[in-house]
Parts: sequence; C-alpha cells; structure tokens
Amino acid sequence: MKKRIILAVLTSGMIILLSLTIKAYKKWNRYVIEAGTNSSMTISEPLSDLDRIEFSFRTNPTWYYNHLETPVWNKIRGISNGEYRKNSSAHLAYQCVNDSLLVVGACCIVDGVGPQENDSQQIILDTIDANGEYTCRILREDGKYKFYFEDKYWDCPAGEEQEWGYIVNPHVDPDFTLDHDWMVDLLDLR
Repeated sequence: MKKRIILAVLTSGMIILLSLTIKAYKKWNRYVIEAGTNSSMTISEPLSDLDRIEFSFRTNPTWYYNHLETPVWNKIRGISNGEYRKNSSAHLAYQCVNDSLLVVGACCIVDGVGPQENDSQQIILDTIDANGEYTCRILREDGKYKFYFEDKYWDCPAGEEQEWGYIVNPHVDPDFTLDHDWMVDLLDLR
C-alpha cells in the first residue's frame, strides 16, 4: 500500500513538472505593425483541418489611437479557412473608443460576406486594460465559429467547410492606418 502511495505521489509530481516544462518552452512572440502600415507582413503557412486555436495576448499603451468616425476592428488573432475573400474566418479583434476605452470583440467572414455587410457577424465581448494579459480560444465546430474570451462566449455561422486554412496574425483594418507603431505580444497555447 505504501509503495502505491509513493508511486502515485511521484507520478503526480512528474506530470506537474512535465506540464510546467512544456509551458516554459512556449514563447511569447511580438508583432509590430509600423505606423502607416497595416500588418507586420508575417503570414502563417497553410494548415490542413484548421479548426482550433488558443492563445494569450498582452496589451500595452500602443493599443490606443485617436477616435474614428467609423469604428474599425484591428485583428489580434484568428483563423481563416479557404481562399482569401472567398473564405470564412473568425477573428478576435479590438477597437479604441473615444481615445481611451479599449474593447475586444469577435468578428467573422462567412463565405466571403463580412461584418460590414452583415452586422450579426460581429460583437463587442468586453473591455480590456492597456496593460493586461488575456486568453482566447476559437473553435470551428458544429457549423459555427465559437469564441471563448476569458469568461465570455459568442458564436457565429462558420460557412462552407474548407480543407485548409491559416492562422491570422495581428493586423490593422485595411481602410485604416495608425500614426504610431502597434505592438502585440502573443503566446500560442495550441
């Protein structure tokens, strides 16, 4: 009996140590979108059966910008399934409201139709702080994109099934550029 208890304690300890070691090997990546541009020009390789991502991100004061008449979604991270502009995709994104309030939201493109054409494909999930750390999981299952941001949940239709996709890296809305560099720190958890 004593040997079983000792073995169980040792096994539990090794599992915890292995888990901590794996987390230590994951590294934060910094993306910089330079002033006047829309992306960091880093593109993920095509992936087959992309149906899930999980990541953490850190905010900082570069996330603030001057108020816009027409709000835009700047993409933090997402997944895209299929060919660009004919595809379906799901993005965690953010906006700066009135120069001082940061909101995080979810937006989807469904079979090439974006939230500009269908307002039900976007939602504000929460407010965030300029010096915070947050976690999000995006799944594609049961014909939907499912967003789990901290303790919030939202889903949207996922459109036609595709055999390949790619991870969407941080970028600024195509119709907008910042007058300063925007820095995004990301940690891919899966």
